[in-house]
Amino acid sequence: MLDDRGNTAAYLLYANTRIRSIARSANVKPEALKEAAKTTAVELDHPAEWKLAKCILRFPEVITRVLEDLLLHTLCDYLYELTTTYTEFYDKCYCIEKDKATGNIIKVNMSRLLLCEATAMVIAASFNILGIQPLDKM
Repeated sequence: MLDDRGNTAAYLLYANTRIRSIARSANVKPEALKEAAKTTAVELDHPAEWKLAKCILRFPEVITRVLEDLLLHTLCDYLYELTTTYTEFYDKCYCIEKDKATGNIIKVNMSRLLLCEATAMVIAASFNILGIQPLDKM
């Protein structure tokens, strides 16, 4: 059985799927995210945002290490760290604020949505290197 908890491919796929669903839930199209990336500054106000941003920025260093050592498990370990760091961010920092009574979207925090998108891009690049096909829905 595939376990969607812990350091498994199923967990990584699930985390990626969850990240991708946030923009869909906010009704933000991929084109709008790309435009926002050009015009919106990413504000890091919460410690979980800082932790995630720092983890994302380590990606080139991890790739360099994988190329030098030829040990792909280094990338797998990094991916697990990134997804668990993202989960902490997800639990503490809301990207979408909804009205409790109606469920309607009140506010979309574009800065946090861009952090989600950056995380998803790093995961997608890592999946490509590892030969893992990402899923849109699970």
